[in-house]
Amino acid sequence: MNFETFFAVSADPYYYAALVVDFVILFALLVLVRQIFGRTAGGVDTAHELSEKDNHAFGVSLAGATVALSVVFAGVAAGDVATSLMVEAIFVFGYGVLGIVFLFSTRLIFDKISFPKTDLKKLIADGNVSAGILDGGNMIASAVVIFGVFSWANGDWLASVVLVIGMFIITQLLLVVASRYRVGLFAKRNDGQAFCDAIEGGNSALAIRFAGFQIGIALAISVSGAFVVFQEGTNTLMSIGVWVVVAVVLLIVATILTVLVEKVVLHGIPVSREVDREKNYGVASVEAGAYIGLGLLLVSLLS
Repeated sequence: MNFETFFAVSADPYYYAALVVDFVILFALLVLVRQIFGRTAGGVDTAHELSEKDNHAFGVSLAGATVALSVVFAGVAAGDVATSLMVEAIFVFGYGVLGIVFLFSTRLIFDKISFPKTDLKKLIADGNVSAGILDGGNMIASAVVIFGVFSWANGDWLASVVLVIGMFIITQLLLVVASRYRVGLFAKRNDGQAFCDAIEGGNSALAIRFAGFQIGIALAISVSGAFVVFQEGTNTLMSIGVWVVVAVVLLIVATILTVLVEKVVLHGIPVSREVDREKNYGVASVEAGAYIGLGLLLVSLLS
């Protein structure tokens, strides 16, 4: 009996050996996330923050980092295996470390560029759950986009690394634009009130909605690679340019659709009052879920 006739899996032992190598390396990196997260948070003791200090904001942020790294590592593991286990191990480890650097870089970008007037790291250290939700949601959103880039880029490993770094910078700019849009929309709906003031005031409902929006937009952007064929050599820059154009179009389309989703899913509910002023977790959760659902729907239909 031909094994591959009935099962959609490989019968090659080398393939499974490579899978084991990938899993061991990526799992080891994932286990280290708590220690890495503690060091990047100012050298704090994660056990003390979680169990002694009972810092819920830190826990939410760490949970977001764990999910985000898992998504990034899924992108690292995607694609064909290398010609030798040593090359496979080096490739996966290198991209895994690069993914970790990306995620902790996005925290810095989010803090210093998206919210320059707010010290999210300090708010999280002080136990502000709203800040923790924003931070965790942003890392997951960035991870989704990084997953899409890792899955799209291929070819020579050195060229791919340079490409991925460049694409990371571009996608961060797109996410910053999405963030600024929501901040501006909040100010427009609330007579110029600053979004960061609401977060500092502990409006976790607002943070939930914001995180859902970011993840939904990231899902839409991540599918850009389905429309663009990656070209090596002299056509690489053209491929990147087309990818960026498609990503911007999807960003705009997804943003417009979120307005429609809000009006349909939450018809008859004064969203601005419930979420922005009354801190209604229920309404915010439904809205965030609708945004993420929209992103998943776009991924399913377009990829």
